[in-house]
Amino acid sequence: MATAVKPRTASGSAPAALSEARESRYSVVVKTTEQPAPIADQDTDQLIIQRVLAGQRDAFQTLITRYSDPLYRHALCMTGSPDVAEDILQLSFIKAYQHLAEVRGRFDAWVFRIVANGCKDWLKNIRRSHLSYDEDDQPSAYATPDEELDRSELRTDVDKALATLPSSLREAFIMKHVEGRSYEEMADLLGTTVGALKMRVHRAREALQALLEEKYA
Repeated sequence: MATAVKPRTASGSAPAALSEARESRYSVVVKTTEQPAPIADQDTDQLIIQRVLAGQRDAFQTLITRYSDPLYRHALCMTGSPDVAEDILQLSFIKAYQHLAEVRGRFDAWVFRIVANGCKDWLKNIRRSHLSYDEDDQPSAYATPDEELDRSELRTDVDKALATLPSSLREAFIMKHVEGRSYEEMADLLGTTVGALKMRVHRAREALQALLEEKYA
């Protein structure tokens, strides 16, 4: 089946679940000349995949809408760059669309691993000294300018320390302590064991503590 997945053009529409600030920056449109049947919100991922593989290419947009925001947040936490996160997300959905027939099991776990691998590949290909969460267009997690000023130095030091960790430790720490996932969910998404992830998080904590103690001891 011939398929074409392209970034949104000026006339394209963005997924409803994406924030307005990102609508103009990201979307994937699956081109089709067919008129697909309406897709209910409660339709399972597997049913949607079957419709896409049967020729209803626009149905893939429903999967994009369902999973774009959490996947984007993970890529943003891993890379520290909104632009890089957007690129990884778009390329991951393109790859997911092109290999949709290969999905076995849960689609959300499968596409998460594509995004996670994209983040790891990006981290391997840049110099660690260039990694930072403190880019000009990074949204602040703090409520007021005063809080931002008071905590900016510590936040910067924590982010720089986190950026020096191996990608597997950084990924586990972010999933647990930034995204708030359970170890069971992490194991399901990453295809590993709870014990292995607990060890990664523990090692990440120890490494961060050691790096921060060098400055604040």
